[in-house]
Amino acid sequence: MAQRATANKAQVIRSGRSQSVRLPAAIRFASNEVFIQRDEHSGVVTLSEKPLQPSLAQIFHELDEMKSGDYVLERDSLPTVEREAR
Repeated sequence: MAQRATANKAQVIRSGRSQSVRLPAAIRFASNEVFIQRDEHSGVVTLSEKPLQPSLAQIFHELDEMKSGDYVLERDSLPTVEREAR
């Protein structure tokens, strides 16, 4: 059974031709950007958090944690071509 979201009020702020919505602390996002979608029929606006991008240090740490065979691809090698030195 799906949980029903509780309705909260948020303040709409106008700045020139743009609008911002001040969200209550209880539903604050961790990231600086969100995806926004509006249902044409109902007018319901949905915000979903844009996933935080992992740092290169995090990616390399996760790769180090993996066994080397988990991400190495096997492939057929082409024969070595002998070339003349210039």
